[in-house]
Amino acid sequence: MKKTFVFFALFLFASICIFSQTPQELRLGGVPVSGTLHEGSEIWYSVRAASNGFLIVETTGETDTYLEAYDERRNLISENDDGGEGVNARIEMYVTAGRTYLFKLRGYGSYSTGPYRIWASAEPTPTAVPLTFGAERQVNLPAGARNWYSVRTTAAGYIIVETTGNDIDTYMYAYDSQYNLLTQDDDSGAGYNARIEILAEPNQTYFFAVRGFGSEAAGPYGIWASYEPIPPDTERNTERSRAVPVRLGEAIPVYFRAINESRWYRHEITRPGTVFVVQTRGDLDTTVLLYDNRGNLISEDSYSGDYPNGLIYERLNTGTYFIEIRTYTNGAGVTGRCTLHAETR
Repeated sequence: MKKTFVFFALFLFASICIFSQTPQELRLGGVPVSGTLHEGSEIWYSVRAASNGFLIVETTGETDTYLEAYDERRNLISENDDGGEGVNARIEMYVTAGRTYLFKLRGYGSYSTGPYRIWASAEPTPTAVPLTFGAERQVNLPAGARNWYSVRTTAAGYIIVETTGNDIDTYMYAYDSQYNLLTQDDDSGAGYNARIEILAEPNQTYFFAVRGFGSEAAGPYGIWASYEPIPPDTERNTERSRAVPVRLGEAIPVYFRAINESRWYRHEITRPGTVFVVQTRGDLDTTVLLYDNRGNLISEDSYSGDYPNGLIYERLNTGTYFIEIRTYTNGAGVTGRCTLHAETR
């Protein structure tokens, strides 16, 4: 009981020390505030949103900074390490007029100390240009600006938005209908173009923002959007009892719509000693598992294929075998798609 009381007292004391700091106000569009980070120090700032829109808080300098954003009740909203220039932190988030947001600044690591500058700026709720699936738009990007686009879905599927051209290195962000950041990309397209693919829900609006990579980047570029529906027959093979026959020699689309979801396939080996090769292809981090007819695991692989794909190569006797495909990122499943390839030798 005594140890519990001491622990609670220490926790309460630490909480009071942290939250008793009076945050320094950052004025939107005002002069940057200068300061110095010491070992283990945390400095709090507050920003009051004047209108609905995007709030940007960032640092400059040579000190490796780390930012955390909180609401008025000190619930964590977002955090960032190197989103700004160099080793500087930068947080951009959609805010509501009249609300106060808190930002905690510290060094990245206990030895990241030194001078810094921090400031806050705001951007109004953007006016987005609607993109038509399958139609490319030619536009120009001024230096330091961002162009906004919107896409509306009617059914669940995959939205792909991509920039084209050779005149500018583009960077793209994707947001949901509430302007929550979904993902961002630099060079996944051809050359220095950005490309984003997201799993979209039906009857939703998604927003995409394009900027140049670097504050001085400017010039013309193209942008287009495409939509790929999810075939209805891919929804049923989430359990071993619902495994579907694998089609040898074909690129079989595999869709993952939920976290930690599996997709199941089966194949009948009719000749003893047959070599069975099964693998995934694509950008999704996948694990391939092979089972016998009793559900015993024969083989599992997450990295033998072209990264980040799995590859299994097994000599098998006659019987029915089951293939399970999982997604894997730091121990947690993700949504997305890949293709499954199988052959016998």
